[in-house]
Amino acid sequence: MSTKTQPEWRVPVNSSPAPTLKLYNSLTRSKVEFTPEKGKQVTWYNCGPTVYDASHIGHARLYVTVDILRRVLTDYFNYDVLFVMNITDIDDKIIVRARHNLLFEEFKSSITSLTKDLLVQVTQALQFYTRNVLKVGSNSDENDPKYLMHTKIFHAALEANAEADVALDAGDDSRDAALKLLTGAQDVLTAWLDDQKGASITDPRLFRDLAAHWEKEFMKDMETLNVRPCDILTRVSEYIPEITTFIQKIMDNGYAYTADGSVYFDTASFDGKKGHHYAKLQPWSAGNLGLIEEGEGSLGNNLRGKKNPSDFALWKKSKPGEPAWQSTWGPGRPGWHIECSVMASEILGSTLDIHSGGIDLAFPHHDNEIAQAEAYHSNHQWVNYFLHPGHLHVEGQKMSKSLKNFISIRDALKKYTARQIRMCFLLHQWDSKLDFKESTMLEARSTEITINNFFMKVKALINENKGEAHASDGKHRYRHGEKDLIKVLREKQAAVHKALCDSINAPVAMNEILELINKTNVYLSAGRSGINVSIVEKVAAYITKMLRIFGLADTQEELGFGSSDQSATNKEDTLLPYLRALSEFRDNIRDLSRQNKPHSEILALCDRLRDIELVDLGVALEDQDDGKALVKLADKEELLKLRDEKLKAQAEKTARKEALAKAKEEERLAALEKGKVAPIDMFKEAKDDNGVLLYSAFDEQGIPTHNADETEVSTSKIKKLKKEWEKQQKLHANYLEWKKKDEGTTS
Repeated sequence: MSTKTQPEWRVPVNSSPAPTLKLYNSLTRSKVEFTPEKGKQVTWYNCGPTVYDASHIGHARLYVTVDILRRVLTDYFNYDVLFVMNITDIDDKIIVRARHNLLFEEFKSSITSLTKDLLVQVTQALQFYTRNVLKVGSNSDENDPKYLMHTKIFHAALEANAEADVALDAGDDSRDAALKLLTGAQDVLTAWLDDQKGASITDPRLFRDLAAHWEKEFMKDMETLNVRPCDILTRVSEYIPEITTFIQKIMDNGYAYTADGSVYFDTASFDGKKGHHYAKLQPWSAGNLGLIEEGEGSLGNNLRGKKNPSDFALWKKSKPGEPAWQSTWGPGRPGWHIECSVMASEILGSTLDIHSGGIDLAFPHHDNEIAQAEAYHSNHQWVNYFLHPGHLHVEGQKMSKSLKNFISIRDALKKYTARQIRMCFLLHQWDSKLDFKESTMLEARSTEITINNFFMKVKALINENKGEAHASDGKHRYRHGEKDLIKVLREKQAAVHKALCDSINAPVAMNEILELINKTNVYLSAGRSGINVSIVEKVAAYITKMLRIFGLADTQEELGFGSSDQSATNKEDTLLPYLRALSEFRDNIRDLSRQNKPHSEILALCDRLRDIELVDLGVALEDQDDGKALVKLADKEELLKLRDEKLKAQAEKTARKEALAKAKEEERLAALEKGKVAPIDMFKEAKDDNGVLLYSAFDEQGIPTHNADETEVSTSKIKKLKKEWEKQQKLHANYLEWKKKDEGTTS
């Protein structure tokens, strides 16, 4: 038996250690290493919407951005994420909106014509709005965007009332005139009607139905935007027993008190006691009474019994016209902040790895969430990483539902695709402010086109390569170009990884991917004969993988963005349109050949096939230097759009050319008209502004020698007149030549 042994094996030394994932944590206001509490398992709670109106593009920025972060952690870093999101279906905004909708519709249905009484009611509503909403005479901040919004609403109603008064005086008392008034004064009227009758509304279904409707619409929007459904969805209305139990324990722990049927969190008893800290996210905002009052909701201004202005409601005593649930403190409903603390704790426990939500909710909502949960669990770090996607502004202006300047998701999707919107968010760092404007979306669309064009070319090359026989010529296809491309691929993979580890810096990652596409396009420009298709396919596969991770591409196994059309079609339906185009082209070619038509007509037919028939079928033919066209399968709508843009550009070019030709022709005709006058006669009838002849004597060429007053024309003036005469001589010569030709043509 041999005594030989294996040589010593050495542990490899990693010359380029991979970076570790860091996330920007609002709790530290810095990038910190991400360390889940349980290995690769991650617990994540995301603040969901308050469902009382249509979702806007700001919501899209929040939920699409969180979706991107979640996809990267799940699909790229391979964490096992349990993702929970809530629906706030009990809230002051929902209560007020539901009452306003009902009261306005009831009021509108009672109106049959425009009357003086209706005008009086609108006037009363305007007076109420002035006192209670605008609060004229109080310390209203006239620079507050909400004040500006309320002022705009007031003036719109005032104008509508004035127009209705004029219409009534003119004899128009129609219901249409009345409805026009109601539409213009709706917001003012609903505030007044709610004050008059809001307390009389007792049916709780009114509030549930409104929330259920807008929840359904929100979910439709999220599906359209390709946002992954959460793993667990919670609704506040389904967690009332858990909420009351949670509040009771906070009271038992000494951090809450009752007052007038409501329960309040005692910030003074909590902050600085037993290692607790209040307002961890924004401690500088802890005394901001404006934010605190806003966090209590529009119906919270009548809550009484707070020990401290910074205390906030855990349980609100319900007033007439509000939904109510029974509790040990009497009928009431949950405060806004307690809802998320309870639902997140019920499912994810005493510590969350990640909590995410809009930056505008950091204080007081998220800070209050943290305080409540830590008061309940008696711990000091309920959330380990708080992620806040940045604000979205529209053309530089803050946007929100309450300010009524939002672009709904549905409206945005009429102008842009879901992919373009996601691309826009990807191209901007998730925790920074984003200005949503035309130039921003132009960049997103341009990026999409660059990627799409790349994949069309690559897929065409792959399909062509599969259809050809490849007998070896004894030469390999791994030369300097291929080595360089593989090197670039490896470098860009490392750069993308580094960017994603740097708090998921998607803009940098996308830029690295675009540079990889650019380098690959340079390689492809060498021509098909010198391309190693398998290496190009590897590059394309990596880019496709990243597009899927970012949510830009379909999950099906194909290169590029893929197709969102998942419908199954039979072979006949698929092939027939292409076969008809081929058959029609063949028929036309045969007709031209039989008639011995010139080659130019055959080439024109080929161009029509390329630019019309095949584009309508989603096929792009790209002419190559070697005379063989590259066949690309592409999105039909994209090709049609590109074709329309090309035709538009050609039409504009033709129009400019025709306009230039027309201008030149008009200039030529004007010159001929001017040239009718012989140079010897051109100054004889020259007059000043008053119609008086300028000259009295001329030389043999017709150039003036004396002015009208018999004085000699100055030498400098004669030089000037001589130049005019020479110019007219040329014009007249051209005219005579044209006239001669014209007469010769007509004779």
